[in-house]
Amino acid sequence: MSQLSQFSRQLIQQAVDANIRYLVVAKGDESWGKEVARVFSDLLPNTLVTGGTAIEPLAFVPFKKAKTKLGQECQCLVYNMHAGFDADALGALSGTVVGGGILVLLAPDNIDCCHSSLFMQRLGRLLSLPQVVQITPDTALPPLPLVDNAVSPMFAGDEFGAVTQCQSDAIAAVRRVVTGHRKRPVVITADRGRGKSAAMGLAAASLLQARKIKIAVTAPSFESAKTIFRHVAERFDMPFSCQRQLAVGLGVIDFVSPDMLLSGAVDADFVIVDEAAAIPAPLLSAMLDRFNRIVFSSTVHGYEGTGRGFAVKFRQILDTKMPHWRSVELAEPVRWANDDPLENWVFQALLFAAPLPEVDSASPPEQGNETHNRLKLVACTSRALEKQELLSDELLLTQVFGLLVNAHYQTSPADLVAMLDDDKLSVIATFYQGSLVGCCLVMAEGGLDEKLAEQVQHGTRRIKGHLLAQSMAAHLGLAQGAVQRCGRIMRIAVHPELQQQGIGQVLLQYTATWAQAHFDYLGTSFGYVPELLQFWHKAGYRPVRLGLKKDAASGYQSLQCTLALTSQSQQWLGDADQLFAANLHFNASECFSGLSASSFTALYRYVVKDLVCPASLPQHLVAQQLALYCRGGLGYELALPALTTALISALSGDIQTDNNRSDWSALAVAKVIQRKPWPAIVEEFNLSGRKEAEQLLRDGYSKI
Repeated sequence: MSQLSQFSRQLIQQAVDANIRYLVVAKGDESWGKEVARVFSDLLPNTLVTGGTAIEPLAFVPFKKAKTKLGQECQCLVYNMHAGFDADALGALSGTVVGGGILVLLAPDNIDCCHSSLFMQRLGRLLSLPQVVQITPDTALPPLPLVDNAVSPMFAGDEFGAVTQCQSDAIAAVRRVVTGHRKRPVVITADRGRGKSAAMGLAAASLLQARKIKIAVTAPSFESAKTIFRHVAERFDMPFSCQRQLAVGLGVIDFVSPDMLLSGAVDADFVIVDEAAAIPAPLLSAMLDRFNRIVFSSTVHGYEGTGRGFAVKFRQILDTKMPHWRSVELAEPVRWANDDPLENWVFQALLFAAPLPEVDSASPPEQGNETHNRLKLVACTSRALEKQELLSDELLLTQVFGLLVNAHYQTSPADLVAMLDDDKLSVIATFYQGSLVGCCLVMAEGGLDEKLAEQVQHGTRRIKGHLLAQSMAAHLGLAQGAVQRCGRIMRIAVHPELQQQGIGQVLLQYTATWAQAHFDYLGTSFGYVPELLQFWHKAGYRPVRLGLKKDAASGYQSLQCTLALTSQSQQWLGDADQLFAANLHFNASECFSGLSASSFTALYRYVVKDLVCPASLPQHLVAQQLALYCRGGLGYELALPALTTALISALSGDIQTDNNRSDWSALAVAKVIQRKPWPAIVEEFNLSGRKEAEQLLRDGYSKI
């Protein structure tokens, strides 16, 4: 190891001199790889190990907790692949390695061949690229990598503490939001490692130093915004121990959650929204309505990233509400030099910077010329992409992933792995004039045996995956939804330059045709807005369940829609139609009271127009739902239509009941008919809590 020790010293010195980072792959057995890791860690004391087991006495973090290290720094990261691979962890932790640092990848011998994982085959191929330093136990050490000796001009710094010109420009833009005209927000975007959060912290510190001001900082979590507060504290020479409020200079800077910011209880002169793409669009729009001086920032790529879609979608809201907004992009790295070998490799391996496909958008849809637009759609072709094709065609893989990253905030490196390795995940693509213009991901679900499906239906079992199929059984009480084969469309994306032209409908039509050979029904789930319901309804999908609470990611209540592909699925999905209509009607004043009038009306109009009378429920569904409720399989909100129908029948004497307790009748009427909130029920009937109240209801209904 003495030769390796000398080689590692030279490599590290070269990295330090150029302020760059190298990827070193130690390809061999695990014990030898750990010896290589120790050689580097001896020279770089701030070393972090992930994957496999700890290498004492070095700091260790398991893959699942990689996110906890975001925003931290290390000189050396040892990533052990021998016990498994986590793409999200690699993406997150590689960004913690500072300039002059090394990422040591411990890889098995056969990573680039004879591997059942297509993603690992691709990774092995990428590990042979020139910028990767490969070390094996049986071959001579490689020559040191070539270094570009061209020195970038050094930034002299500014009065606010910026270390790059891009950062200085961003600080000036943030300050101008406060010192200039109102209603002129700034959107700051950057790849990770560009000093975006630092720039906002330095700008905030300069404002606190110069004027009496209340600054509110919001983000998906305090962890996301912690860097802002650390830089404020450092500018005022204060010790920082993760305080969420700093009273410094002439003002105060506070961290508040997005919900609290909009509650009306926060008084702020200036608002900073960090990692804005992780905050639901309705909340961002509401922030614009409430605050006149506001800055939004978001990471473009990487584990924390949003995809370029954030800027595209948010621009539409900004153009409407505050058309004088400005955009600032931080391109120059802070923690390492431009053209960093490690960053280049990670971006290529995980497709962080996957570009959108190039398309000919010179001939947009012509107003009134439906024939021309129809011909364009006829020219579209769609097909299911084979995984081997995605492996061998890097350009196609990159374009598919680029569309998904652009359209969906939650797209992550793990999705890339699944596209290549998960046999249950299919990729459907639509092409126009040879260019990729749309794609969707379809996950195979359901196919459970009847016994397991009944356990899911009764609430006694939950299994991994099968999100939509399980929901049909657990939330609707329809076990056939879990028994039959379901294809869940989990992602769908159309090129942003070609949206609103019918391409999405072409993609869905082909997907339905393709799916007939594989599934009994298709389904999807999305944050409900009337426009999206219209899109899916046009493709034949019918709503079957509206979530009782807003989804944390989208900010909307999730709407599940399905499309029957067989006569067998049409039967039970007919019951799903009835249940959806009744649930929407009976929960209108409680669970769905938070929907805007226009959003609720759009759904309700669909129900009364296309389905059934929402206030009625067939007797066989009443009996089925009531039985599930009494056994604990369905919650009150989901069983409310059946509870109402059964209670009215019992009170009118239409059905026989063994329940003669007047207190149960009063309790049932108070909750089911009067819709009193649970705390009021508990107080009126002197109960210990909702749990006891629900048990009394279940006991009473079981005697009907």
